[in-house]
Amino acid sequence: MEKEVCAFIEKHQLIQKHTTVLIGVSGGPDSIALLHFLYKQHLKWQLDLTAVTVDHRLRGDSAADCRFVEEICREWGIPCVVKTVDVRQYQKEMGVSEEVAARELRYSVYEELMYEKKADALALGHHADDQIETMMMRMVRMGTSNAFKGIPVRRDFAEGEIIRPLLGTTKDNILTYLEKYLLSYRVDQTNADDSYTRNDYRKNIVPLLKEKNPNMAETIQTLNETLSQDEIYLQEQAEAMVNKVVEFRGEKREVCFAAEAFSKFPHALQRRAFHLILNYLYGTLPKDLSYIHEVNFFDLLRRRNGSLSMDFPLRLRMTNTYGQIYLQFGHQPSRKQAHASLLTVPGEVQLSDGTRVEATMMKEPLKEDENSFVFPLDAVLLPLHIRVRKAGDRMSVKGMNGSKKVKDIFIDAKIPKNLRDNWPIITDDKGDILWVAGVKKAEIAQNDKGRHVKLTFSPIQN
Repeated sequence: MEKEVCAFIEKHQLIQKHTTVLIGVSGGPDSIALLHFLYKQHLKWQLDLTAVTVDHRLRGDSAADCRFVEEICREWGIPCVVKTVDVRQYQKEMGVSEEVAARELRYSVYEELMYEKKADALALGHHADDQIETMMMRMVRMGTSNAFKGIPVRRDFAEGEIIRPLLGTTKDNILTYLEKYLLSYRVDQTNADDSYTRNDYRKNIVPLLKEKNPNMAETIQTLNETLSQDEIYLQEQAEAMVNKVVEFRGEKREVCFAAEAFSKFPHALQRRAFHLILNYLYGTLPKDLSYIHEVNFFDLLRRRNGSLSMDFPLRLRMTNTYGQIYLQFGHQPSRKQAHASLLTVPGEVQLSDGTRVEATMMKEPLKEDENSFVFPLDAVLLPLHIRVRKAGDRMSVKGMNGSKKVKDIFIDAKIPKNLRDNWPIITDDKGDILWVAGVKKAEIAQNDKGRHVKLTFSPIQN
């Protein structure tokens, strides 16, 4: 392992002489191997080493893990910093998963110590098998080239960087190294529980892949590095594109650009430019932002006639007015001004009169009431639209043959005349009326299979 790791460090120029390195140590085999490796090299490379271990207080023996790390560091003469964090409390306050809470708190400890120690690098023990797991998990969940974005060999962090010297070696090599030097380590019993997604990949998926390709670790790491280099270039080109065609109005926290100029660039750059714009506007991307918003963004971008809008999370609205694109927060044009709004799935539209229409996705149909409508996703053509009534509007009505005038539907439902012109009507992308919100639903073939869309109408409460 030693020659392999030294070659990897030299290839990526991860560690220079006379540098200060923090080492994240949990007490597990990977971090202990990393700690020992750097301890063996510290005189040769003249390194200033400090170990840091974090007690997440999630297991009864977590304090014992920290004491174990302290004892090893004492034996090897390496300074060791122990920090305790309250994951449960943070999870409760922030509304995040246990895994996310633990990671965010752990990295906040690392960041604080990086500044305190004026460290050049934080070394972590991720290895080649971790890389395989990460990329396979992302490929299963994602449908974009970002699925190939694995664990980076290095990245900026605090005033230095995070480095991962073991990414070029496998778990088997690490265990062989530990055995060679008679090094003991702690075992996290939860790693055997394959109800956790990563553990399932580690125990069942990765071994199968390595059986098919014994050089899987090298293949995946090469793929990750190659695509990372490609991504850096594409990002640079996308930034140049954005600087050329997009106008940023910082004082108003909005952007605008011409759809035609934007669309002249390759689609690969358009997609990245879209995400650069969102990063600029949001700062921190909201959790309910999904690939559906990207799909609808490009659908709206292609339209050249009239005025059409769609809503993103946190009241960010995109409007296409005769080919001129605007993205701005808190902008709610009146229903008379807006010809229509896109309704993303999932997503919601807040109308100027205080009513709201929300679309959610579900795996199976649920019971509906007068203010909700559930139908199979594959029965309609997305995206959905919200508009006001037009002269001659007709729709097929649930439970009756033929179609009926929307005007007569309003009359039958005794909707006041002053409300009819602004009443939300939901259509599919062909223009077929699906729902006069809260009043009448279209006849749509139902089934219990596949994903379903649920529309919810929240009228004004008197």
